[in-house]
Amino acid sequence: MNRRDFLRTLFATTAGSALFSQSISSALAASAPKSLIVIFQRGGCDGLNVVVPYGEDEYYNLRPSIAIPPPGQTGGALDMDTFFGLHPSMSSLHTLYNQGNVAVFPAVHYPNASRSHFDSQTYIEGAKTGAGNTVNRFEVSGDAEGWLNRHLATSTNSTGMRGVSFGSSVADSLLGPVSVSSFNDLRNFDLDLEAGAEQRLNNRLSAIYNQSSSSSRHYDDLLRSSGQTLFRDLDIVRSIDANTYQPANAASYPDSAYGRQLAQAAQLIKAGAGLELATINFGGWDTHKNQGGAEGGMANRLRSFSDGIAAFYADMGTQMSDVMILTMTEFGRTSKENGSGGTDHGHASSWFALGGNLTGGIYGTWPGLAEAQLERGRYLAQSVDYRDIFDEILQRHLNNANNSIIPDYTASPLGFLA
Repeated sequence: MNRRDFLRTLFATTAGSALFSQSISSALAASAPKSLIVIFQRGGCDGLNVVVPYGEDEYYNLRPSIAIPPPGQTGGALDMDTFFGLHPSMSSLHTLYNQGNVAVFPAVHYPNASRSHFDSQTYIEGAKTGAGNTVNRFEVSGDAEGWLNRHLATSTNSTGMRGVSFGSSVADSLLGPVSVSSFNDLRNFDLDLEAGAEQRLNNRLSAIYNQSSSSSRHYDDLLRSSGQTLFRDLDIVRSIDANTYQPANAASYPDSAYGRQLAQAAQLIKAGAGLELATINFGGWDTHKNQGGAEGGMANRLRSFSDGIAAFYADMGTQMSDVMILTMTEFGRTSKENGSGGTDHGHASSWFALGGNLTGGIYGTWPGLAEAQLERGRYLAQSVDYRDIFDEILQRHLNNANNSIIPDYTASPLGFLA
């Protein structure tokens, strides 16, 4: 819960709830859990110019002005396997791939997909896509809605800051009955009160909220849970001092909110805060016009995207065996470029996973770009259902085999995790 939303709710409500004040020493003494960092490329990232199928001639027929040249040419793709290459701006990620540290999924999506940003993000973050792709809108209820919150609700791996959603609000994937904090910057995560006033407020609220709840109403329990989370996380953040963090191993994060949030996720994990899940948004991928090829706006964003991941990987060092990064997007783009030098909403796109003792490589068969092979004759078809990726991470990295996290779906293992 965002701190201002919490305070607004707190002081507008006659509360019969109890606020549990957990000591920082207890939170940080929790055993270190496995961690998952989810980077969502919001806007629909053009996977065909990220994981470039340079070995297929049709790719160049479909994209005469924005295609990435083959390896060895000026602005050429960074070769991975003599058929696929990474965008030339992604050299830092390519280095990790060559070291065997990156699992690449060139064609990920779900059946009967929506090409609405809002709907497709909701389906994926809820992991509830099914026949007709109908899904209940997220709401505060007794049931966790986001797939990551369902993990938290069905596991007890940590008593610390279990989940963090970087941004102005909680990501749909973390919505649900297990309260998590959201913030843009750890350095500003406080109650915005003058010196001494915050502690006085904390003490006064604790005296009230340490009483047991006399109400069975769900919203009463939710308020108490959110308050517990807020004050616990405030204590943790104060203890680690985000202002003085120095990345290890000469890691250099991009000078942006995205880079800062990756660095702060690394800091929380290394400080032993009990972080299991963190979500980070990276927007700006809705490239309807002036997309560019080897250079341009998308190329610049891919460089930052790649450099941020590589910096996090270097910063974590040997701890990456207990940490996984998963990148995703709500859909890809049209296989053919449009008249504005861009691409429109499509179907499958490229996802990546790093860390967690995975086996690097390229996963999923290639659907092909001939018209008869395309989804509806226009879009890259899927060869991997995103729920198969989720299921493998849940079971083999987060050690959670609860089948309610991804309901009504039988997963097919991809084998990128042992």
